[in-house]
Amino acid sequence: MRDLSRRHLSRILVVLLVTGVVAASLGVASNAIWTDSQNVDANVFSTGTINILTDPTTALVTFTPAMAPGDEVVNDIKVRNDGSLQLRYAVTSTTTENTLAAQLDLTIWDEAEEGDGGTDCNSTPPASKLYGPDNLGSTTPGTNVMGNPQQGFQAGDRTLAAAVEQFLCFKVKLPTSTDDTFQGKTTTATFVFAAEQTNSNP
Repeated sequence: MRDLSRRHLSRILVVLLVTGVVAASLGVASNAIWTDSQNVDANVFSTGTINILTDPTTALVTFTPAMAPGDEVVNDIKVRNDGSLQLRYAVTSTTTENTLAAQLDLTIWDEAEEGDGGTDCNSTPPASKLYGPDNLGSTTPGTNVMGNPQQGFQAGDRTLAAAVEQFLCFKVKLPTSTDDTFQGKTTTATFVFAAEQTNSNP
């Protein structure tokens, strides 16, 4: 009986050892995982540019020294988007005083509305105008004569695609109804063209 028990116990031990080896083998096999990877490189990001240019850059409309009631001056200005992104822009007119500036009438229009296919402005504006006739401007912070320089789209803002230019006409007139109280006065206007991106900027 003792020999049988010993044999039986030996068999049990052998079975347990074999089971342990099998379990260990299975454990090794479960960790044998093949892997691979692929790089996606050259992810380049470049920022665009906003660059508004005007021509001329000074003395767009000037009438000195002896403007009289009924006199007017008109000139064209080229506005160009020299950047790589579409932009929108507004124009503000800031003057050195308010009295004569409020008496002078400013009118702005797109030269393309004249329908003559040119770039020179006629003295008579078309029916469609961008501003006026209204005040030439005002002292700080000025008068928004086209659109509004606040961020985001505002009524009257103009859009301009990259590498595109347009011609605007500026006309300033001293009305024939101007009385003697405006004699000997001078005002200087500065037109600020403020541009911003349109991408992600509704």
